[in-house]
Amino acid sequence: MSRGASLTVALSASIALLTGCAMPGGPGAPTATTSSAAPGFVQEKDVEILEDENLAAAMEQIVSDVEDKYGATVSLAVVGDTDEHLAGGEGAEPAWSTIKVPIAIAALRDGADESLVDAAIKESDNDAAYALWQQVEWTEGSAIESIEKLLNDFESDVEMDQAFGMSTWKGKAQARFASRLGCVPESEYVYDAMQDIVEWQKWGLSGLGDVHSKGGWGLDDSDGEYTSRQMGVMPVDGGEVGIAISTSWMTWDDDMAFLDDTEYDSVEDVSAAALDEIASRLETLIDKALETGELKPVDDCFATSTSHTPTEEESTEEASVSEASAEIESEEPTEEESAESTEEPSRESSKEDEE
Repeated sequence: MSRGASLTVALSASIALLTGCAMPGGPGAPTATTSSAAPGFVQEKDVEILEDENLAAAMEQIVSDVEDKYGATVSLAVVGDTDEHLAGGEGAEPAWSTIKVPIAIAALRDGADESLVDAAIKESDNDAAYALWQQVEWTEGSAIESIEKLLNDFESDVEMDQAFGMSTWKGKAQARFASRLGCVPESEYVYDAMQDIVEWQKWGLSGLGDVHSKGGWGLDDSDGEYTSRQMGVMPVDGGEVGIAISTSWMTWDDDMAFLDDTEYDSVEDVSAAALDEIASRLETLIDKALETGELKPVDDCFATSTSHTPTEEESTEEASVSEASAEIESEEPTEEESAESTEEPSRESSKEDEE
């Protein structure tokens, strides 16, 4: 192999490690199925459990069913305005390409080309994601610190890794950020891109009509665990709901027995099917939880950031309100108003008050 070819292979391997792309010979992307909206996945018992118990119990039922059916380890998080629900595990597996969402936002703040965001989000292109990471690194000195601050400002904890696909971004923290994504400055372009995912990646949340989502997948060479996960923003009446799903399988040869009891030939196939079922059943649950009032969407951007600074317009409006209140409080009552205030109420009005 020539020196140039060796360098190309080395660079490709480095980018794969950084972004979570599976290396040749290992499991790759989930295999897109027909649609995550397949009606056969929707089970009436989910709604019955929600009505008899609560949303958390219904989510636990989904996790239990999917783990049994597909041999997976599942984490499922749903976050609204003041409601946070977690079922299954914490979702502490590598973030893989879901971390490209905050990377893209941070890079846009630093003047990155929107075409790189299109490639990184819509196609999950690893070279584009690495270029965005480098944009933040060059501009701010530390991409890790910049992205950690971005997420922490919206109460989303993350443990960034220089190999950013290996970062730990747990399910509930990821869903919390997703629920507030529409409030994050410079996020609009990324938000829109998340609803224009390429067709061959339309499994799970991406198969639902209105959901803005980003998936990630990869094989952890340290323990042979393959993870396929998604984060999503579901627009609903009155605001948005954040979702995070993580599904994992052990793929060492002696741990592949989970495929024996399924109709699937590979972990890529089974992962897409599992995400499809979760997304479809979850969509029904969220609709019902919103209807019953158990889940409320995020509808106030000012309350979502721990570092929100009022704009000049907001400060002017607040000052105007304060001045108006002060004027009202300082006004002296007229003689006529004072006299009216000392008059005894009529017998008729007194009777109404007593009733």
